Amino acid sequence: MKKTLAIVLALTMISGVCACGGSQEGTEEGSTANTIQNNSEENTGDPKSKEIPENTDSTSSGEAVNLRILLQETSAESVEAAIAPYLEQYPNIKVELVKAPDFVAMNQNAIAAHQANDDYDLITVNHVDTLAYVKGDIIQSLEEFTKADEIKYEDIIFTSLLEQGKSDGHLYAIPINTGTRVLAVNKELFEKYGQKYPETQKEMLEAAAAMTRDGNFGFVNSMCRNSYVPTYEQGVFLMGNGGRLYEIEDGHPVAKIDTQEMKDFLNFNVELLKYMPKDCLTMTEDDGRKAFATGNIGMYVFGPWEYSLMPEVDFTCELIKIPSGTKEQASTSGGFQMAIGSGTKNSQEAWNLLKYITTTPEAMASMAATDLPTMEDAYKVAPYTDEKYDIFREQLETAYLAGIPVPNLNEVSEDFFSYWTDVLYGKISVDEACSKAQESVQKLLDKNK
Repeated sequence: MKKTLAIVLALTMISGVCACGGSQEGTEEGSTANTIQNNSEENTGDPKSKEIPENTDSTSSGEAVNLRILLQETSAESVEAAIAPYLEQYPNIKVELVKAPDFVAMNQNAIAAHQANDDYDLITVNHVDTLAYVKGDIIQSLEEFTKADEIKYEDIIFTSLLEQGKSDGHLYAIPINTGTRVLAVNKELFEKYGQKYPETQKEMLEAAAAMTRDGNFGFVNSMCRNSYVPTYEQGVFLMGNGGRLYEIEDGHPVAKIDTQEMKDFLNFNVELLKYMPKDCLTMTEDDGRKAFATGNIGMYVFGPWEYSLMPEVDFTCELIKIPSGTKEQASTSGGFQMAIGSGTKNSQEAWNLLKYITTTPEAMASMAATDLPTMEDAYKVAPYTDEKYDIFREQLETAYLAGIPVPNLNEVSEDFFSYWTDVLYGKISVDEACSKAQESVQKLLDKNK
């Protein structure tokens, strides 16, 4: 039985890193929610009730098979490098990379192909869109494949990242790259003002206060550039308190804004604002990056994409883990996943290729591109053997998704962002913002029931 589903997809349009320009890490930053009418098979909610299209495994039989992979144009070279050994081993498998110019086009292509009953075999999925793809029946469960081949991704992929590809406990997509954030520190400024590198948010505020003098500042970030800053960029400090914008409880999203964790987080940012450049509320992401590169700012949130984006600096920049709040030295993560199209006629061959990519360290190192691998063993493969990635690998142990994405994530983020900006501009108190935002955001979350 056919029915029309109104699917709200967080269609990402970033030119920055998960903010990062040129990065593959999906996000978070600058996404926009579009409501798209999608004709699909009725979803019973039980992936086992869906039939995988009948086919035979032609991978090793010699029968010619053509697979189509939908991806973002900027990731094409990485994917080509990752699958080259596999295609050499199985010359009967031909792969066409369908390159979308941006994240919006990638989502639109996936939906259009599904509506036309011409699904892609493998689809690259931004982590914020996974749930919408599942609800829209665009991608299929991987449970039967993993069980048949006895693949335990919990032993292969970082557990905290693997959750991004699950819905109702069932695995639909495998994380193929990620990004996390650490803290960049200006060693010379810390030494000049006799400060030690902070391990806690309290120590971070103390160091920032000590360095904010003589034309120097303690910290910089473009605090209001888009609605994902409070949950991803600055959200690293919310994670450190054990807080989130919302949690999934009994299958439903519940706002967690009028909480002590959120109040501590907002008060921390209000205090930190005192030790930042005056234009930090209006600067762009690149403005913040360039400001740190001048050498008169002590700290800056830094992702692996910054290696290619940060202007050359004439001071010693060192990287440390994000200072802890009341819970731990946590950070945020995002990234892209790969899934099998629900209507592919080559599901077994698509799975064989997906399995190769996501269980082979060399392939996963290639898939990471300018971001980070999601597999422990991929850090034994160049370029991730370089010690500059050690701090990111360490931070990944306590890097978490800002929240399990809901279909109207962009709307939810925009709503909370309005309170975030009001707090930073001093228009509303932290307590009042948390009380009002709790009710407002929950109404939006209730749309997903």
